[in-house]
Amino acid sequence: MEKFVDDHHLKRKVGTLEMVVAMLLSGSIGLFVIKSGQSPINIVFFRCLISALCLIPICYFYGHFRKVYFGKKELFLMVTSGLLIIFNWVLLFAAFPKTSISLATIVYHVNPFVILFLGALVFHEKLNKNDVLWTIIAFIGLIVIIGLGSASVNSNELVGLGLVLIATTLYSISVLITKKLSNTPPLLIVFIQTLSGAIVMAPFISVFENPPIGQQWLFVVGLGVLHTAFLYYLMYSAIKKIPLNNIAILSFIYPISTIVIDYFFFDHVLTSTQVLGAGLILLGVLGVKLHWNIFAVKKVGIRN
Repeated sequence: MEKFVDDHHLKRKVGTLEMVVAMLLSGSIGLFVIKSGQSPINIVFFRCLISALCLIPICYFYGHFRKVYFGKKELFLMVTSGLLIIFNWVLLFAAFPKTSISLATIVYHVNPFVILFLGALVFHEKLNKNDVLWTIIAFIGLIVIIGLGSASVNSNELVGLGLVLIATTLYSISVLITKKLSNTPPLLIVFIQTLSGAIVMAPFISVFENPPIGQQWLFVVGLGVLHTAFLYYLMYSAIKKIPLNNIAILSFIYPISTIVIDYFFFDHVLTSTQVLGAGLILLGVLGVKLHWNIFAVKKVGIRN
């Protein structure tokens, strides 16, 4: 019994470490995108191609290339979700030069709310009043950041944030499609998604006109190896080892690390208004992910 407890404790520690590393890697994606010096389409092509090549031996080792996983329906869903993911990357990477990577990342984190409402609309999943309230709080945060009726962001930044919102919507639709693949190994899904992305992006790349040079190759390869193949491996490994509420809390390392990187590498500092808006968005996300019940708190207060 004691050995079981020790093993379980060690497993959670390893899972926590894996999740922390995965979120720190996520936070540096914007840095690698900008330092690569490539167009969004070129970056996505290389990211998909390199990560797909890395995932081949991993999927083979775990026995994922079995016929049972390659039914027509499963393949269609994997490819469709993959196309949504890659166009989401293209739009997100196109947004980085127009706004700061920290602001883009924070706004991108509205995706849990998009998933909630798309799930209710398309799959008739029930929405509870707490989720609606947390969504309203996050939406207020988004309005504060954009500064409707004021000059909080310029037109270029507004275009960038618009691209981010479209990107996060595409990502959310992809997540809902992927939920239908409950019996398919996650790493196999990522492999098919990135392979599809490389094939679709190939005709549109301008790598011969603007090839990566010198150190740019390190950032290009890093996006494929570290920020896709290795990152997804760590995330899916961690998810099996630690509770969902731990995952929800640790996922906030992603936007926080992005803010730090944006400051040290690009001298971007969020304004006080943007900090307030970001705080409301992240509070809303945390409330949804941890299922905080505001109304229960109110009831306790009334009883007292």
